[in-house]
Amino acid sequence: MEQFVTVRVVQAWAMDLSLFQFDGELTMAVMFLNADKTVYGRYGSRGDKTSSRWYTAAGLKRAMEGALDLHHGYPDNRKLLEGKVAKAPPWRTPESQPAHKGRPNMKPADGSRGRCVHCHQAGDGEAWSTRMTGGRIGDDHLWAYPMPQEVGLTMNADERATVKSVADGSAAAKAGFKAGDRIVSMDGQAIISIADVQWVLHNAAAPGSVDAVVGRGESAERLKLALAAGWRRGGDFTWRVIVWSLRHKLIGTEPLVLADDAERKALGVADGLMAIKVKGFPPDWVKEKASSALKAGDVIVQVDKRKDLVTESLLLAYLFQEVPAGQVAMVSVVRGGKMLTVALRMQW
Repeated sequence: MEQFVTVRVVQAWAMDLSLFQFDGELTMAVMFLNADKTVYGRYGSRGDKTSSRWYTAAGLKRAMEGALDLHHGYPDNRKLLEGKVAKAPPWRTPESQPAHKGRPNMKPADGSRGRCVHCHQAGDGEAWSTRMTGGRIGDDHLWAYPMPQEVGLTMNADERATVKSVADGSAAAKAGFKAGDRIVSMDGQAIISIADVQWVLHNAAAPGSVDAVVGRGESAERLKLALAAGWRRGGDFTWRVIVWSLRHKLIGTEPLVLADDAERKALGVADGLMAIKVKGFPPDWVKEKASSALKAGDVIVQVDKRKDLVTESLLLAYLFQEVPAGQVAMVSVVRGGKMLTVALRMQW
């Protein structure tokens, strides 16, 4: 630690999003920077509601050692660092995003910075601002910073980027990854942590492929990880903060649940098809709540003739990405043992 100049950033007001690009829903996000703003790497990972699973003192130490190794080799290794910052975002700071216009914590309380802009609001704000301005909402807005498990890699939290296990039949297994592999580079970038692997996956094209170099014993192996179209959609993003606004603004409900086997059987819904149950609605004081056509106990079995939206993540993604504000989604539900179709108007 003594070899670093350490700076703690406690809120995102005026944060330069062209430089500070990281998962805003981490307990702690670490960026290792050169004084000229070159990014050496990142540390901090999260893939579900459990925020501490991937944080260890040993893992942070290994990432710091990796950053120092890169620093000692700089600038001769500059090419290995070129991909550490992605393209410039459409809005430079969180408070400049259209979706945040008028939000109280985006304005100083008394001429100073008296209110806090949360890091997660930068990601939420970009997604909603993109929708508001008619832009394309990508899977990376929702299934952001996917964990390596999504391609079949379980990593060792105490090491830089070392594979603990590989899921049979996964994209990683097909690429040739093996337990014990030390990921040296991906997409031409030096890798010093699990977060660096996530960074590459977050920015990877799909369909597409990512070249990787792994250390295996005393040798270096070159692998190619194939990413199919929609590969990240098997994951779950409903733990993320943005989901609350998606639920409340788009469908006006509290968390949805999957119908259990007995309910599916009673409804005659075959395995692999949609059966998502409405449990309840947010309280009246939630200002962004939509006026929902749904009722508690409804089981959603089809949306705009789509029966393949089998998880809450897929349902919310469809409404957010495919149904613009002002348009209507036709939702088929089973209510009181009867099938009926209701119109769900997107107000946002």
